[in-house]
Amino acid sequence: MKKGIIFDKDGTLLDFEAFWLPVTEGTLSDLAGEFRVPGGAVQAAKKKLGVIAGRADRNGALCMGTYASIAELIRAAFAAFGAEAGEREMYGAVCRAFRDNLFRGEIIPTSPRLCEVLRGLKGGGCRLFVVTSDKEDGTRACLEKLGIGDMFDGVYTDGMGYPAKPDPQIIGEIERSYSIDRESLAMVGDTRTDLLFARNGGIAGIGLARGARERSLLSPLADAVVGDIGELPATLKEL
Repeated sequence: MKKGIIFDKDGTLLDFEAFWLPVTEGTLSDLAGEFRVPGGAVQAAKKKLGVIAGRADRNGALCMGTYASIAELIRAAFAAFGAEAGEREMYGAVCRAFRDNLFRGEIIPTSPRLCEVLRGLKGGGCRLFVVTSDKEDGTRACLEKLGIGDMFDGVYTDGMGYPAKPDPQIIGEIERSYSIDRESLAMVGDTRTDLLFARNGGIAGIGLARGARERSLLSPLADAVVGDIGELPATLKEL
């Protein structure tokens, strides 16, 4: 049994589309007003972020990117419609707009068994961690609303000075700070970036895939793939 489990947040603990699609819609609308670009710029930005026909591409920038990379894509989309914004200016505007629109998102667990599974792992002696590209305040608010805010030994977010996934530096930090060797750690995530993070850090990677396409994308990088968080305890026993 593993001694430490690292979880991605969005799409792994939290239903990604229910939360981030309305947040992104509000964010892009606010930014379009701020930079005085037409609706076409919003549509262009959505396409660059991997939001198409009301769905988010699991390999797209919104799912896998950082605030900095997302801001740069929005800046490029808006520039094609005449907006003149520097990199730092757009980054600041994007962070503010996302923060101001967080209330739009619906906070739904990815599985009805989420709390049960996490409590079981915690009760069995596992240390639990979150590693996400989201900001700390938004991350902790989401975890609290999911009812799991007290279950994690460490929460690592954008803005803490660590490089983003798939750079494995945080894995080394967890190993040192909690005295858990890498053979006793596992990563659970719903994107290729999460699994590359695990592979780069020399730990087991478990993919969370809700369909055949997602499974086919994650399987080549994963030690195991589950369709629901409820399958996690049994899967961990086999690793």
